[in-house]
Amino acid sequence: MSPQRPGGGPRSDAPEETLTLGTPVPGARPDSERPSGNTQEDTSRVGAIASPPPGRVLAERYTVLDVLGHGGFGLVISAYDVRLNRRVALKLLRPVWSLESDDADQVRLLREAQAMARLNHPNVVHVYDSGRLEDESVFIAMEYVEGRTLLQWLRQQPRPWREVLRAFLEAGRGLAAAHDAGLVHRDFKPENVLVGEDGRVRVTDFGLAQAAHGSGTDDAPEAAPLPRTWTEPLTESGKVVGTPRYMAPEQLQGRAVDARTDLYGFCVALYEGLYGVRPFAGDTFGAILDARVAERVIPPPPDSEVPAWVARAVLRGLKADPLQRPASMRELLLELEDDPEQRRRARLRAAVLAGGGVLLLVTAVWGWLRQEAPASPCVGMEGRLAGVWDARLRERLQEVMAQTGLPQASDTFGRAAGLLDAYAAGWVKQRAEACEQARQEWAEQPHRLAALREYCLERRRGQLGALTELLVKEPDPKLVGGAVQAVQSLPPLSDCADARLLTAQVPPPEDPEVRARVEAFQLKEDRLEALHRAGRYKEGLAFAEALRPEVKSLGYPPLQGKFLYWHAMHLDGAGDYRGAESLLREVLVLAAQGRDAMLESRAWSFLVTEVGARQARYAEALWLELPLLAAAERLGDDQHLAVALETLGTVRWMTGEHERSREYYERALALLEKASAPESLDRANLLNNLGNVLMDQGQHAEAREHFERALAIKQRLLGDEHPSIAVTLNNLGIIHEELGEYALAQAHHERALAMRRKTLGPEHPMVASSLTNLGDVLLARGHLEEALEHHQRALALKQQTLGAGHPSVATSYASLGEVLAALEQHGRAREHFEHALALRERMQGADPTEAAEVSALLGRTLVRLGRWDEAARHLQRVRDTGERVEASDPRLLALARFGLGELHLARRQPTLAMPLLERSLEHLPVRVRAEAWWTLARALWDGGTERPRAVELATRAREHYRQAGNERKLALVSQWLLSHSGSNASGPRQADGAGAR
Repeated sequence: MSPQRPGGGPRSDAPEETLTLGTPVPGARPDSERPSGNTQEDTSRVGAIASPPPGRVLAERYTVLDVLGHGGFGLVISAYDVRLNRRVALKLLRPVWSLESDDADQVRLLREAQAMARLNHPNVVHVYDSGRLEDESVFIAMEYVEGRTLLQWLRQQPRPWREVLRAFLEAGRGLAAAHDAGLVHRDFKPENVLVGEDGRVRVTDFGLAQAAHGSGTDDAPEAAPLPRTWTEPLTESGKVVGTPRYMAPEQLQGRAVDARTDLYGFCVALYEGLYGVRPFAGDTFGAILDARVAERVIPPPPDSEVPAWVARAVLRGLKADPLQRPASMRELLLELEDDPEQRRRARLRAAVLAGGGVLLLVTAVWGWLRQEAPASPCVGMEGRLAGVWDARLRERLQEVMAQTGLPQASDTFGRAAGLLDAYAAGWVKQRAEACEQARQEWAEQPHRLAALREYCLERRRGQLGALTELLVKEPDPKLVGGAVQAVQSLPPLSDCADARLLTAQVPPPEDPEVRARVEAFQLKEDRLEALHRAGRYKEGLAFAEALRPEVKSLGYPPLQGKFLYWHAMHLDGAGDYRGAESLLREVLVLAAQGRDAMLESRAWSFLVTEVGARQARYAEALWLELPLLAAAERLGDDQHLAVALETLGTVRWMTGEHERSREYYERALALLEKASAPESLDRANLLNNLGNVLMDQGQHAEAREHFERALAIKQRLLGDEHPSIAVTLNNLGIIHEELGEYALAQAHHERALAMRRKTLGPEHPMVASSLTNLGDVLLARGHLEEALEHHQRALALKQQTLGAGHPSVATSYASLGEVLAALEQHGRAREHFEHALALRERMQGADPTEAAEVSALLGRTLVRLGRWDEAARHLQRVRDTGERVEASDPRLLALARFGLGELHLARRQPTLAMPLLERSLEHLPVRVRAEAWWTLARALWDGGTERPRAVELATRAREHYRQAGNERKLALVSQWLLSHSGSNASGPRQADGAGAR
């Protein structure tokens, strides 16, 4: 058995309500618009219905707090959700309000709920719940946003054009997310956009949304099937809905709409926000439509500071013909983000980075940038984490975890959210420090380093955002199991403050075009990393395969290398070790081409793991020891060196070099304790590995101490149900077996097996490992049929996933041989031992004691088959090997002596058997010791000496089998004792035997 590793505000009219308008008859246009909220009829209708009083409970969970507002379609109140302990916004539509529209308003409200619930984006107001109340009112429960509408925000104070544009860009991203989901808003306007106190912009009021006839995006993901109410007409023929002031010509004419219709409304609102005037004149419906069709745009104020490139992008969006507008919101957003001034600054920064030694140029450029920057650009860095990790996402994470229904969900949320809070706080602190450092003209560190630090932290922000986006996407039981470890695996922020590591990293490309393409792709790479951190290997592999043509077309080695590294990580997680190895060899070439020392060090460590620990090509893995250590030493970072040492310690352990392995592990542990927190998962893994070495050296008590310390760290960090716990449970199970505590061993292995099946899938190599170890315990307990079944399933799974020549396959053959021998099927047992031995002997660089252990098992089986000479040859070879390694591990020699003692006893040579059996007892593994007691008891009895001691030893063996629950052996030894105790326990040779002793 082997333990496993393993420009100003708008001057605009009061906000309009959404209108329902008659579609114009061909050849004629209506001459006026009828605002639904301005007629006496509408006012009386809204005023006639009182809102629910404060304190009333709706839908058995929402306690009414206050009225927030009302409009043409509903009443909005604030309420307290007693189930999830949070404040929400409830939008209500009473049946009496919609009598004139044949229930269309209720259908519209349900559409709003369905639309928004399908979206999960930081720039869209989140919908929690929807339904009907006791009086058949329709309601939706939404995220309560402390803040104001975008229109109120614009009117609050004059705002620079950049600030206005930034807000609209966020709203545009929310619209783009809706379009990606196959939805068109149809009523985008500043009143339907909220600006929270946290600064984040959110689009709301999707009550007029409908399924897009065409989203305008060729690469939009396939949308989920639409609910029935989405495919039914909302209004009767001859009706259009929306707010004319922001409607596109096709919408005003009642024609089909798509994403470009929303784009038009967005550009109307953006024009108003930037210039403070409407883009089109007209006070009637007909005048509005004529101006839009003729594209008679009101010129901007002559004193406007809005640059021409922004105006061009907005005017493209105001084209009457939808085909002449940008094809999608994302295309428009890219235009609005493509600031020539920013590109010029990027070129200057790149020049600075390329010529790091030209201090005067550096100082001049950074001084100029300081003049351009706001007075306090380093204040409020927490705002940069809006939509990355903020209060809304924290709430969303709690919600999706609770929705899994898992008992550990609440505990996992607390742990994961706490870690994310700490990571975010650390990022804000470091980002502000880096910003101040960059602003100081005569900082002690060079400005090039300050720029690299800012770049590093922005990469960390992207990686954090990719992970949190994945965690809050949907309820996923697997993510509950892996959330804490996923957050723990985020790259450390400390790297961004380490000058040595910053200069070892590859700076961003100097060419602005290449840099823009690389930065765009990095968002996808961040998602690939996040999928791995979350343990979603199959999804990650599919994503990686889809990205390979794109990353290849970039032709940028540093990015290609990192991408292939994470692709290999997914292959390893899925159990495809050969595929991972192949990609890692490509990564090493790309790392050298890109001069990425950090990636090179990581790739060498990972390659050694794949070749050695995963595929058991130990000799080849040891040939890679020098380049691995050289790459880690050259990088000069303690944590990377610790990873390298741990990797090599694992290979040395697997080749039986226990002292060398222990040395590597202890050096790695010392480096980690100096470089990281004592409660880190890396430290727990090293403690686990050290326990493996100590266990193989027979130091079981010390090994158990290491395993228990590792388990305690993991449980504090991850909880009790995390899959990483399975590794330590597995090894503790082995320790308990070695100590003869079989019930505890079985419980540990069964729990580890269940965890691995649940988190890794039933066909993962680690599942086979747990099956093997559980089968060994069942054998020790005499449950032979169950043990046989477990080992047969383990063997088939290992052959399928690891290949027929893997050493773990040899382990399964040997274990099956032991079970067959216990079933007294010695011929079949011999075949399995011979197959296992042949596999062991073909492995170059493998631990020679492993082949010798199989030879010992084979030799003992040959004894039972009466093939004594053949048995003697095998057992003598075991003895020779055991004598060579006795100083480091005396157990093999003990096994050889035990087998030779059995051979002499079979040959009716008890006097030759007794000294061999006596000497074997001290170092035999516990699981074999009871067998040795009974064998020695029989030798003593048959030799006619010390028969009371023979009975004592047999009694001790019987008690061992009783405690183990091995009914077969218990019955056999009990029967022997019945026939060999009593008066026959003493004889004429007892005194001689005693005197001889």
